[in-house]
Amino acid sequence: MSQSRQLAAIMFTDIVGYTALMDEDEQKAFELLKKNRQVQRPIIEKYHGRWLKEMGDGVLASFSTVTDAVYCAAAIQKTCEEEPNLNLRIESKNRYSSRRSCL
Repeated sequence: MSQSRQLAAIMFTDIVGYTALMDEDEQKAFELLKKNRQVQRPIIEKYHGRWLKEMGDGVLASFSTVTDAVYCAAAIQKTCEEEPNLNLRIESKNRYSSRRSCL
């Protein structure tokens, strides 16, 4: 059995105050969720990231380099400054992922 390892930089974002907004105005919350996708998806792709999963208002993305993840996060933050009401919390982690294959 051979094993290969790959460094992965993981970025997670979520919308600040989304749950409270859902309680107040569900339609507005869904519109904000749509705007979040429109903002993040192309930026993640631009920095060679993979959109792994969406969980409610959270987005999980993976990058092959830490540099791409950091530049992506900075670009998302800059873009959000121009978007009213789209306040994101961004977290990142470096992880090694193992892949095993039988030969």
